[in-house]
Amino acid sequence: MIDQPHRRYSFGPFHLDADQHQLTAKGEAIALPPKCFDLLCLLVNSPGQLLEKNGLMRTLWPETFVEEANLSNLIALLRKALGDSPASAQYIRTVPKLGYRFVAPVSSLWAPANATQRSRPASQRPIRILVFPFRRGLGISDVEHLAYSLPEAISTTLAEMNMFTVRSVQLGMRFDPVHWDPEQVGKEAEVDVILSGTLDGCGDGGIHVVTNLIDAPKGTLLWSKAWDVDANDLFRFHQSVVHLLVRSLIRGVRDDSTIDAVIDAPSNPESYDLYLRANQIAIALDRTIENIALARDLYLECVRKDPGYAPAWARLGRCYRLLLKAQPKAAMDGRAALQALERAFELNPDLGVAHNVCTSIQADAGQAEGAMVRLLRRAESHDSDPELFCGLVQACRYCGQLEASLAAHRRAMELDSNMRTSVAHTYFVLADYEQALYWYGTGHPGLYMDAVALATMGRDQEASALLWSRKDMFRAFPTEMNALDAYLLKDPTRAVAVLETGRYLKNHDPEGVFYLARQAAKLGAVELGNDFLEQSVAAGYWSTITMMRDPWLESLRDTAAFRCTYEVAGEREAYSRSAFLNAGGERILSLGRGPA
Repeated sequence: MIDQPHRRYSFGPFHLDADQHQLTAKGEAIALPPKCFDLLCLLVNSPGQLLEKNGLMRTLWPETFVEEANLSNLIALLRKALGDSPASAQYIRTVPKLGYRFVAPVSSLWAPANATQRSRPASQRPIRILVFPFRRGLGISDVEHLAYSLPEAISTTLAEMNMFTVRSVQLGMRFDPVHWDPEQVGKEAEVDVILSGTLDGCGDGGIHVVTNLIDAPKGTLLWSKAWDVDANDLFRFHQSVVHLLVRSLIRGVRDDSTIDAVIDAPSNPESYDLYLRANQIAIALDRTIENIALARDLYLECVRKDPGYAPAWARLGRCYRLLLKAQPKAAMDGRAALQALERAFELNPDLGVAHNVCTSIQADAGQAEGAMVRLLRRAESHDSDPELFCGLVQACRYCGQLEASLAAHRRAMELDSNMRTSVAHTYFVLADYEQALYWYGTGHPGLYMDAVALATMGRDQEASALLWSRKDMFRAFPTEMNALDAYLLKDPTRAVAVLETGRYLKNHDPEGVFYLARQAAKLGAVELGNDFLEQSVAAGYWSTITMMRDPWLESLRDTAAFRCTYEVAGEREAYSRSAFLNAGGERILSLGRGPA
């Protein structure tokens, strides 16, 4: 593959590096929301040419219908950042009813792609930040949820900006909340700065908050600020902290409009409080069915009071999906999760939290290819978000792009070595069971996959003992785990009977159905195995490498049904490969080879 040159442009006092996602003027960086940056690149790449509104909207939002006002808002933000105006346009001229034209002279500054490293220089790379859970003082029993949910909300907003690489607040929960050492946290969490805080009551239902920004490598205090926050001003506090962080850490931020552009504002204080309470339950507490259901109800009440609050719709979609997976036999509407995410994207097509929680929902709904393309396009302007690459691990695997799935995992780990991805399942379908065991056991309690990996390797006694220790968790994956348990106990009749019940589960995800196929094949239930395999491919999960390499599928390979399913999988995989290449996947994930 021939290296493409970097795209660099100069106009007026501005320098634009499209590949490094950086706009500067007189050596100072100018912060732009991701879609604003994309729009500027489109305009600068076609100086003097009319770019029609419809074409711009299709390019900027390829899979989402948006109103023309979204484009107008981006143009207004861009003009403000460039110091331009419609009346006396130096850069962007409106062509009434048609579109826009970039009118300033543009110089292209081309350089070979190998002239610079993929990673930004230390002075340019995003700032790595961890927001610690706030410590709780006295007199705040009614607002204890804010100790976690406010830092999490601040982190989510910072993650929307390509100026930061944000560590999860949950990572901060691993350290002693009182006696933590900034330098140690900085090394283990791989961060440049840490935001910590304390919450205390201050009478009349208000909250006294002290926030501290710490230089992690040096262990020194950069600034400390006290805030008296009324219960109705929680979002304004959130907003103010973000503004203060950006202004104190990022050079060249000319005004706050570019910051506000990425912050979704709730319409009223009550809906924001409901959102924070739901986040505390859904993210910080144990992921039980009861907690997820309670969080879902709070998100529902939030969107009832504020139907235009996109983050709540995104989190609601995640709750629906988790409930479906935890209760596969429940009479639930499987479309609810996808509909909630679609509503979030309608309200804000660039919402980072929606992009990050949507992938699993789309994959389970048979739309993994669309998720893969969506994430790759977002990565063009937001390549410092490890959650985005975490989503690509799953989306690429579902589409049979296994090398790309591994590359997405590597990129996520480069950005955050504490990130948890689903790469264990990618190694599993590549028949690399030792690596699957290693990555599955990193950072979370296991359920099923490590046990079936041991069984596939012939280590049945280990697998059986492991499953026995998880008897209380069988309800999470009842068909897979009960069938595997019966197989390991040398009871194939019961194992096949359990698998037969899986034919009638409406809410099973396509990857889960693949695991059922391989278990049925191993038990010699050839017709059932082929049936599950066909269902899995039809539902949106395929890998021709896996179909030919997995040892438990051996009994299926000489059958006509398997060959038919394999042919369909091959066609879909080839189409997915084209979509991956057209979306710039090889370049974005630093893959230099052609199709595997």
